[in-house]
Amino acid sequence: MAWEHRFSVAVSGIGMSAITRSAEKPLAALALEAVQRAVADSGLQMDDINGLATYAELPAAGHTIIDGLSIVSVNAMMTMLKLPNLRWHLQNETVNIGGAVQTATNALIAGVCDYVVVWRALHNPTGIYTAPPASHVGGPQQFTAPYGFSGIVQSLAAEYARYLERHGQSREKMAALAIAQRKHANLTPEAYFHDTPLTRDDYLNSRMIAYPFCLFDCDIPVQGAMAMVLTRTDRARELRPKPALLAGYGQRIKVEVGGRIASVADYMAAGSSSSNLTWERAGLGPQDVDVAQIYDGFAGSTIYGIESYGFAKEGEALDFVQDGNVEIGGGLPINTFGGSLSAGRLHGIWHIAEAAMQVSGRAGAHQVPGAKIGFAGASGANINATTFVFADEPY
Repeated sequence: MAWEHRFSVAVSGIGMSAITRSAEKPLAALALEAVQRAVADSGLQMDDINGLATYAELPAAGHTIIDGLSIVSVNAMMTMLKLPNLRWHLQNETVNIGGAVQTATNALIAGVCDYVVVWRALHNPTGIYTAPPASHVGGPQQFTAPYGFSGIVQSLAAEYARYLERHGQSREKMAALAIAQRKHANLTPEAYFHDTPLTRDDYLNSRMIAYPFCLFDCDIPVQGAMAMVLTRTDRARELRPKPALLAGYGQRIKVEVGGRIASVADYMAAGSSSSNLTWERAGLGPQDVDVAQIYDGFAGSTIYGIESYGFAKEGEALDFVQDGNVEIGGGLPINTFGGSLSAGRLHGIWHIAEAAMQVSGRAGAHQVPGAKIGFAGASGANINATTFVFADEPY
């Protein structure tokens, strides 16, 4: 049975800051820039905004938490905006940016607020990207760090190696996904690698980060921010851009023991749990989707997403991405803005925004012709999964 609030909420304005590799501006300035652009894109005034929501994950291990520099909290945004009519705000620290979008949706449905801005700001600290070297570790890490599992890439690489072995697949097939996403980034002016093509030889000859992940299987860390305005659909229809109607969403939360090496089974369970609820609420299935944005912090996440969300059978996603099938013009275009691998690591908000822009017909040079139903999987799914379906019009 379809969700009773299907099409009640819509994405209106979308805005983003410049995407860079270094902190050329304070993170708070970039987040403010993204929020101002999203509000302007809607045709609203800042005083109209009466709801705020974000996901403020802690910065990379070993780096100092400084509000406005390494994170941008709700308190920081309230201080900058000084909204006179603010009624509701949320700072989520556990369920990624998709959780903030879903909670904002619930607040709008409940009538708590009228216009909510959701933003995500990502800091790229100078120095070591993942966990810093240490001579001593405690807790669960004492059982993993001595064996080379000092950061997330090592544990994700181990599970991907097991996936390849179990299904008789080869890592070389992943080149097709990386190349497809780079082609999409080359069509996206805001993407970090907008001007940099990627060939199969580039991919196969790139340095190994943690086998079987090479350099181009890993997202590109950036400094930047993106924001969206959400409102009830009746209000959205009175605003400037064509709205993207939220048809359904799903969420799966799993309590995780710190330091444990995840498994593909975790991804499959989380992805299928969240997406099954999304399909039920939307009254649709994977076969109805015109374009999909599937989180790609590491390329393996997209492969597990393709399978767990129902777009391909388990073990067949690497075959699914071959021969241009996931490129614009293919059977199911995926990550049409370039994804985190080629556009920049903004933790899922770009995936959600791109799905909305595609069904609104506002994606510019990377628009999928005739896209009416867009799917977004906004997280890596092994711990906390959030998924969305957007439509151009009620169906």
